[in-house]
Amino acid sequence: MEQILLTETILEARRTLGNALLVLAHHYQRDEIVEVADYRGDSLELSRKAAVSGARWIVFCGVHFMAETAAILAKEGQRVLIPREDAGCFLAHTIDYPTLKELWRRLAEVMDPEREVIPVAYVNTTADVKAFVGEKGGACCTSSSAEAVLRWAFSQRPRVLFVPDQYLGRNTARKLGIPEEEIVVWDPHSPPERMDTFAEARLILWRGTCNVHVRFLPEDVYRVRREHPGVRVVVHPECRPEVVELADDVGSTSYIIKTVSSSPPGSVWAVGTEERLVARLAKENPDKEVFSLAEVPPFCSYMSLTRPADLASILEGLLRGEERNGVEVPPEIREPARRALARMLDITHSG
Repeated sequence: MEQILLTETILEARRTLGNALLVLAHHYQRDEIVEVADYRGDSLELSRKAAVSGARWIVFCGVHFMAETAAILAKEGQRVLIPREDAGCFLAHTIDYPTLKELWRRLAEVMDPEREVIPVAYVNTTADVKAFVGEKGGACCTSSSAEAVLRWAFSQRPRVLFVPDQYLGRNTARKLGIPEEEIVVWDPHSPPERMDTFAEARLILWRGTCNVHVRFLPEDVYRVRREHPGVRVVVHPECRPEVVELADDVGSTSYIIKTVSSSPPGSVWAVGTEERLVARLAKENPDKEVFSLAEVPPFCSYMSLTRPADLASILEGLLRGEERNGVEVPPEIREPARRALARMLDITHSG
């Protein structure tokens, strides 16, 4: 009963606020959030929706870096709100501006990073990390655009610093044919005393991973192939390289959805990504067998934080003239971060 009342409260507030409101929900959100949103999608897809919207208020049901990205791309006068300010991201938390600056400083011990290195930041990063990348002439990337952005980056300078997902970086490097001996990993928690190994590297990876996708193991692939003859395995490129190598298909969240949804009736799919999306795919494709690649399907605990009560509270506040949980990005961070995002969009559009 409480859930029904909350849904009615949300829908009534949406009707009252009309075109002044845009509610966005990431694919990993709870079903009850996705069902009342204007759009569902991945982080950049939703930020683009926000950027072209004429809505005064954009309520982003996701995690904080996503709402920041929407705020960076939003037009003047638009306000981005997030139902749960404590909805962080394990991967985004593995890097921050001071530790990134420290790596850049250490690189200067063995090279001229300003001339030799171009940084690339996965969109799963905070605004200040994106700003650093923008200041240094680099670009952001998504999981679907990582290959195009890395190709561009290597055309600009001889070395690339890719942050913070080491597996997305390594999986993309493999597609580009970059040998293992030209790749080195920077561990911010255990930096080397000497930087000699970095002097010859073409690709420098940050030691960060997604705590959902890292849980899929090669043993999972072997098991599902034994238990489900004819199964196809599709995984996200944030997964371990040894899992990606064993999979039949690899791609972004949107790619996974499209691949499974467009497959023939009777297809059997083991999916290596967040369980809420996998369960929704199974529900929306009853003519196929869709299940998690892992025996114990991994959930994103941060994505789980946003509940209907949180969204209802934000919307009821707007009806009273109160803007709660506004996402602020200072101009000195917003502008260089926007440049990094703009370069990514230019690269993908030109490609």
